Amino acid sequence: MTNKIGSRGQKTVLIVEDQALMRQTLHDFLQNAFPDCNFLDVADGASALEACNAYRPILVLMDKCLPDADGIELTARLKKLYPVIQVIVISYRSGEIYVQRALAAGARAYLVKDNLTTDLIPAVAAAIGVPPATDSGTL
Repeated sequence: MTNKIGSRGQKTVLIVEDQALMRQTLHDFLQNAFPDCNFLDVADGASALEACNAYRPILVLMDKCLPDADGIELTARLKKLYPVIQVIVISYRSGEIYVQRALAAGARAYLVKDNLTTDLIPAVAAAIGVPPATDSGTL
């Protein structure tokens, strides 16, 4: 199974975040940092599954707490369905137990939302193999 590339040869990244403002902020921040990538966003786990089936993103940014799913459990499900998709779990919750659970589920990283301004761009760049634009703005 391969990752689908956008119509202009773009790599696709899916943002799964239930809070509309955070979802839009992440989308804008990442689109600015990686202008040659295609960013899609959804608000819940069911939509995330549908989007992964339709678009086969190279990377999913997965919120830990979704209205219809636990992001870590959804990560495990996505990795079974689509082993090539990489997942970075993001959450306001910190703690080693969450990190361990996310990594055990197949996530490549677990990022705390309080640290996204410094941690997100390098983590996404490493996951998709694309360097960020020189001026990535602020989150």
